[in-house]
Amino acid sequence: MTGAHFTDDDDQLVVHFEQKLCVRCVLPENFPGSDFDADGVCEYCCTEVERVDTSRGEVDQALAEGLARTAGVADYDCVLLFSGGKDSSLSLIQLVEEHGLRVLAMTLDNGFLSQVTAANMSAVLDSVGADHIVVRPQKRVMHGVYRSALTSSFGPETVKYSTAACGSCIGMVFAAGMRTAASYGVPLLAGGWTPGQLTTSAFVPASFLREVIDRNLDPVRATTPALNDDLDAWTRDSGELPTGLVNPLYATGYTEAGALKILEKHGWHAPRDTDSCSTNCRLNGLLIVDHIKKFGYHPYVYEMAHHVRIGAMSRDEALSKLRNVNLKSSAVGAVAVELGIPSPLHVR
Repeated sequence: MTGAHFTDDDDQLVVHFEQKLCVRCVLPENFPGSDFDADGVCEYCCTEVERVDTSRGEVDQALAEGLARTAGVADYDCVLLFSGGKDSSLSLIQLVEEHGLRVLAMTLDNGFLSQVTAANMSAVLDSVGADHIVVRPQKRVMHGVYRSALTSSFGPETVKYSTAACGSCIGMVFAAGMRTAASYGVPLLAGGWTPGQLTTSAFVPASFLREVIDRNLDPVRATTPALNDDLDAWTRDSGELPTGLVNPLYATGYTEAGALKILEKHGWHAPRDTDSCSTNCRLNGLLIVDHIKKFGYHPYVYEMAHHVRIGAMSRDEALSKLRNVNLKSSAVGAVAVELGIPSPLHVR
């Protein structure tokens, strides 16, 4: 491990980063391409010109084009990739209540959903009136994907911006969403992620989704060939592909506090068995620990640094999230046992 270590503070995991951080955002000096200047400001703060496009126009245009193709043809206007976390739940609310869409929510059950996730999904779905389907890969497949991702070699476009296992999981989600949309004849996917987390644009084409699928599952295929037939079955194109995926959260000035206030009105409650960065997945805390031990920086640090730069999060808020995992070490160990691997806290 380089750059960080963990301690238990009142039985809660705390990360102690051992390198300098950018004085403007929160990027550490060992983050790829950070390159601090003499004043301690990182290269991203000095040169970044991209800003999240929060234009309502881009969201409206993507939705209008999708609706034009579904008119009188499909039973649904879009298929929403619905994890039950705060962002996809907020996306569902906006699609139905603000845009008036007929939404088919699709959840990929990875076997590690928080205990409260099912109740949260039911509450929001019933509150807005949306249909829902759940697809669940075999435990052997999902556990195999995660174990393989934890040992495979991924490129910088994955490990700079997320954990490798999260990337592989989103590849499975995108593939399942595309097949679901094709089978229902729905030409548009929708998602919900914090603006700036995946892209700076509210709409991404199907080619981008396919690139994400291949980039994050090809290393798994190479490391564990025994999974190839299963992955082929999940990722094979079926029918006419959707045009792409739209994120309605880009149409508003997103803040976490604002999101939670809206969600509370729809019966959604934050889980108590997940880490500080996830609101639906029990596995995520283990993946954060593994990533920090391997690379010395937090897998969400790029996203949080970006949010600090655009004013969506204060620097102190970001530092608190990065330092406090919000899990007990025993919880990380329990998930590791469930997955069938050693706890990353005990791996030197």
